[in-house]
Amino acid sequence: MSFVTSPMAKITIPPNTGKVRVAMTLGHKYTVWNGKQGKGEFSLHCRDRKQAEAIAAKINATKKQQKAEVVIEID
Repeated sequence: MSFVTSPMAKITIPPNTGKVRVAMTLGHKYTVWNGKQGKGEFSLHCRDRKQAEAIAAKINATKKQQKAEVVIEID
């Protein structure tokens, strides 16, 4: 019996996101957030701080290279 592992999720990030950072929201949940409110807001809730920091690093590294929508795979 063999198991095929695949990434947990694919996330499409809009082009106007900017730099993201880790923030703690209500309910003590770690969130990857771009610091905007309203129409330009981007937030992604995570299991723990370690996962949130890894996702933020992936997004920030990818956003510097491309100016269009970006799809990242999260482990």
